[in-house]
Amino acid sequence: METIVARIKKEWKVYVMAIWMIGVTGFLYHLSGQVMEIKQTSLKLSSDVDAIESIFISTDNNVADVKKQVDGMSAKVAIIHKRVMRR
Repeated sequence: METIVARIKKEWKVYVMAIWMIGVTGFLYHLSGQVMEIKQTSLKLSSDVDAIESIFISTDNNVADVKKQVDGMSAKVAIIHKRVMRR
């Protein structure tokens, strides 16, 4: 029994370092899991942003097409308005 106590007193730093390394390893394993969850969430958000961006692009194209149609019709409406006002 005295040899065990003497050995622990002599090599306590080694045991503390081993416990510290086990703790650090556990923490890093836990941290790795959280990083993976964040990465998956980031990929999902990136996918959502890409989808929203494509919707905006198609909406902008549709708005530009409608604007061209309205510009074309406004000239025709102006001519019709002049003809109606002459009567």
